[in-house]
Amino acid sequence: MSSPLSPIAGAQGALQLLPETDPVAEMIRRIVRLEATPDGRSVLLVDTDSRRPGLHREVRNEITPAELIAAIRTQGADVS
Repeated sequence: MSSPLSPIAGAQGALQLLPETDPVAEMIRRIVRLEATPDGRSVLLVDTDSRRPGLHREVRNEITPAELIAAIRTQGADVS
């Protein structure tokens, strides 16, 4: 955790969501992840899909942390 005086600000790292694996080939066929942009000012939702042979699709959606928080507050459910 960085202090308010730290030169590092913004988001860092990645979080894997919804990994789908092929049990026969023991390979990841699809994965959705959240990752910070290199400047740390936005978050990317990256959907990598390689379920079809010979086809590799990657879709990236960018959102600011403030927009992500607003979407979660609007669509999410309160957890006690």
